Amino acid sequence: MSGADPTQIYRQEAAELLEVLEQALLDLEHAPGDADLVNTAFRALHTIKGSGAMFGFDAVADFTHHVESAFDRVRQGEVAVTAPLIAVTLAAKDQIRRLIEQPEQTGDGEGAAILQR
Repeated sequence: MSGADPTQIYRQEAAELLEVLEQALLDLEHAPGDADLVNTAFRALHTIKGSGAMFGFDAVADFTHHVESAFDRVRQGEVAVTAPLIAVTLAAKDQIRRLIEQPEQTGDGEGAAILQR
């Protein structure tokens, strides 16, 4: 066994997934009907949520679950990709990063405001 800190491994993986998510969202601005980009964004959110729950990042998992659910609705064709959806998801990405990197300094109110939008 390597002795690597699982929490740090999660943080590294999540940072990479957040980059994937951001790029998918930026690409969706130019190709809102691209199902592959929607699936890429969904998978990044799904993995961040699942791994977060596994490594004890419950606030990350809870918050990300709501964002993931919105993208599941996009995948199902119930919601269209729009500029406001991309903007709120980018804000959510930033909130997820804060929840991972500075959980003790991140208030629930910020996340609630994003989810309400």
